[in-house]
Amino acid sequence: MSVQKLISALLDNRDLKKQVAIIIEKAETPPRYSVLREALPAGLQQYLSRHQIRLYTHQTEVIEKARTGSNVALVTSTASGKTLAFTIPVFEQLFKNPGSTALFLYPMKALSYDQLREIKKMEEGTEINLRAAVYDGDTPKEERKSIRENSRLILSNPHALHHYLSWHRLWSRFFRQLRFIVIDEAHWYRGIFGTNVAFLLRRLRRILEHYKTDPQFIISSATMADPLEHAGSLTGKRFELVSKDGSSQGKKTYLFWDTSAKPDRSQHLQTADLTAACVQHGLQTLCFSVSRKMTELTATWANKLVPGTEIVPYRAGYLPEDRRELEKKFKEKQIAGIISTNALELGVNIGGLDAVVLGGYPGTISSFHQRAGRAGRSGQESLVMQMLFDNPLDTYLQANPHYLFEEPSEQAVISLGNRKILKNHVMCAAEELPLVKEDEKWFGVEYESIVSELIKEQAIRLNSGDIPEGRRGRAASIKKYRYNGSGSFFQVNLSDIEGDSYKLICDGHILEELSRRQAYSEAHPGAIFLHRAEPYLVADFDEKTKTVLLRPYDRETYTTPLKETRVKIDKIMQKRQLAGHILHYGQVVVDEEVYGYVRRSFSKTLGKNILENPLSLQYRTEAVWIGFNKLRGVNPDGGLHALEHLLIGVAPLLAMCDRWDLGGVCSASRELFLYDGFPEGIGISRHLYQKYEVLAAKALEVILGCPCESGCPKCIMSPKCGNNNDPLDKNSARIILESFVRRF
Repeated sequence: MSVQKLISALLDNRDLKKQVAIIIEKAETPPRYSVLREALPAGLQQYLSRHQIRLYTHQTEVIEKARTGSNVALVTSTASGKTLAFTIPVFEQLFKNPGSTALFLYPMKALSYDQLREIKKMEEGTEINLRAAVYDGDTPKEERKSIRENSRLILSNPHALHHYLSWHRLWSRFFRQLRFIVIDEAHWYRGIFGTNVAFLLRRLRRILEHYKTDPQFIISSATMADPLEHAGSLTGKRFELVSKDGSSQGKKTYLFWDTSAKPDRSQHLQTADLTAACVQHGLQTLCFSVSRKMTELTATWANKLVPGTEIVPYRAGYLPEDRRELEKKFKEKQIAGIISTNALELGVNIGGLDAVVLGGYPGTISSFHQRAGRAGRSGQESLVMQMLFDNPLDTYLQANPHYLFEEPSEQAVISLGNRKILKNHVMCAAEELPLVKEDEKWFGVEYESIVSELIKEQAIRLNSGDIPEGRRGRAASIKKYRYNGSGSFFQVNLSDIEGDSYKLICDGHILEELSRRQAYSEAHPGAIFLHRAEPYLVADFDEKTKTVLLRPYDRETYTTPLKETRVKIDKIMQKRQLAGHILHYGQVVVDEEVYGYVRRSFSKTLGKNILENPLSLQYRTEAVWIGFNKLRGVNPDGGLHALEHLLIGVAPLLAMCDRWDLGGVCSASRELFLYDGFPEGIGISRHLYQKYEVLAAKALEVILGCPCESGCPKCIMSPKCGNNNDPLDKNSARIILESFVRRF
């Protein structure tokens, strides 16, 4: 009833009612159950009976497919019992096959420890003692040997596994008996991280083959466009799909809030306002914020609005014990609200919330439903408030809210063709086991040429006792090669592709580390850098030592970089006719130069500064581009620049990416490029090439639906523009799009 009371209060307020863009109600849905063809072992069956658990249809389907030896991809809604669906078949087979083992992988440490508690309860309740344990960087050293030698179910994460594979001989007992690998939250593995994890899993399978084992995979995921394709790309295996959800769902109300209807109050303050309103109406609330800084600030603002209650921030960077304590207090209802980054998007058990507030659209349908699914997990009526911010993506959703419920999720993009990432993992593989010609089956057709490169770079060397059969340096001419050094895995970061990191130092203390691209954009000479909501002035930028010296800064100003981007076509890989133009997909060389910055206060621009020594970053990547040579009756520079922003802004509607993962530029010859913002590319441009008609049509919807006259952040302005959003011409962009789209 508190949900309906809050909605009524908002609609009864004349000023607030105009900000309620739309309300969508999803009725309660009943569960669908089914029975296994063959009964579970007595301990498991008694455990389910004791806890009054009946199996949903999708849970029994997973168990039956796992019994036949199939690899299973499970894709159902949040809070649908996915964990039980993959845990039961693992417990069953490990009970029937004493000595066999299982590995559960989660994208974050917090999930591993959260799931371990549930698995321990299941061990105790079934009397199937698997000695389950978490093994990661936080595991005490004195416990690690015992876990490796005795545990039959180990929970870990890809970052930890990446470091352990070169020590696989210590894991020989566990690996020789490995029956299952479970990968939870598989949609999380996309882009750079997903591509790295895909090659990590191939390295793992290569080692397992050495130990003469080939385990089953069970993958659990939120919805995505083609889960079988994603599961196959991630593991190199074939899967069977389970996607018909049999779980029950409580009534859920989705309220879309137009922040632009109140321009005198910032969208972040309005997010705090609605979070506080939920708490005031007795709804335990989780609010997702856009950044670490805004998480801290939103919690501060919301607390002031609801004196006598506790609304706390939660994000990565806190000590593990502090996060566990916050989770425990929230689950026990000691805390009324939490403001979080995406750290709580995944399935950490924090109890059954009543309301979720989304501070801006999270970028993908999958993330939207993951976050919304945090409310109502106990079956109660729940509320989801989607705050609509000033950007093209949120503008599109304001006009098309049913898109979130009627369209399939975006495709999770993995790029197995990223040569730089592949090269890193071949080097790691050489440290784990000597490389041989047959390893091409794990690493693809580029394997031989990459081995040749590593030989020339002296990163790998001929294994003792082996001699080359030829002198051409081809992997086919060599028996075995191994890593020439120590600790290659320390050089390979699964979440980053560049490798270089810059240390930000103040008064002798390292505040944090940034990638080269982040350092150039956010911590260049003269920049004002925000760390934990506190401003610091960049006093010195040392390219040689990769250190940035900061000093505290007490003025209410900030900086945005000025960039110039140049793109050179390197190789055309595909092209096709599109509305009288030629659409291309291929490899390009991008040169991004930070040549200055703009100083701003929160109310005005204070000035422009030009760097004495511009910072230039050059890399090869993938791009999709199209030429507009015959542009009549428009301002080509402003129109194409606006169109570039618009296309990047709506790209996440088609691919699981962030607008910050893409770059764009218009060349002097009127070619509009969209490119992957990472060396060698991560597959986004390739996906946009295939879906360009849909991309352009959705961009046109946004520009036609935005009521502004000359352009605004809701349509063509971009917060990442290196040219200070100049020039931009909304009308010209509309004319170009209309003439283009109507010819499809």
